[in-house]
Amino acid sequence: MHIPDISPPSHRTYFVDLPLSRLHILEVGEGEPLIMVPATISEWEDWLTLAQFMAQWFKVYFFELPGHGQSTPFNERFSSHQVAELVEQLADKLGFERFNLMGFSFGGILAMRAFKRLANRIDRLVLIAPCLGKSALPYSQTRLRMLNRVIRHFERPRLQSGFVKLVRNPHTVSLAVSFVRLIGRLERTIPLRRKLPRITVNTVAVLMAQINEILTTEFEVEEKKYETPCYFAMSIYDPLLRFDTTLHIAENHFGNLNAVRLTFPYHQPPRPFTFEELNDGFYNTVDSFMRVNA
Repeated sequence: MHIPDISPPSHRTYFVDLPLSRLHILEVGEGEPLIMVPATISEWEDWLTLAQFMAQWFKVYFFELPGHGQSTPFNERFSSHQVAELVEQLADKLGFERFNLMGFSFGGILAMRAFKRLANRIDRLVLIAPCLGKSALPYSQTRLRMLNRVIRHFERPRLQSGFVKLVRNPHTVSLAVSFVRLIGRLERTIPLRRKLPRITVNTVAVLMAQINEILTTEFEVEEKKYETPCYFAMSIYDPLLRFDTTLHIAENHFGNLNAVRLTFPYHQPPRPFTFEELNDGFYNTVDSFMRVNA
């Protein structure tokens, strides 16, 4: 199959005022709408090339999560249920009766929550290395209990403020990064040294709520599988999530599942893939999925 030799499409960013948040939006491409739900500590610059890649089939809308980047935080505690409602508000504001949905990593939980709420409006679902339930975490019960205790402690505003001061101090940021990697067993490809010094207290509060959902979420399986086409791509060597368990969860929910097994030794690449790398590695499988489910 031919891979197009084209330059990345142009993009623009702007704000959309919604009842739950003032969202900072990245828009790129033409065609059917695709709303990309971000992962943790996500800023639009890190997602630009992926949005441009998907813009070969869609008009892509990526938004920074409330409390991240330039999007305003929720008035209440962050939750995936609020994000699902936010996706609905965004689709309504943009005038989309029907649209496509995509999620990566923790965005898998957010995309699934939004899909459960809006299944009758979603034409296709794209899940990349998605976190779809706590059962897929490769942690012992001892580590899970420890993580739960840490999260409970970090729900205190004073600790959140102290952590922000720690990561913004050039003398202590390395200690903070090592602590986060140790607690979460996070791979070194995740650029914490670059990301953490830019976070705010609001971001820490959101991050704690996100981790709590990762540790507690299990989606109820419906009696009848959804027939919405679902593109699922994940590395069989993913160090943060069990591949077989994650695939099994997806298979329990979707009857029309296109699963792609990757062999990357990481959950998140050391740097965002370039537009050219995404086309070389993924264009054919994504294009086949789109053609079959047009």
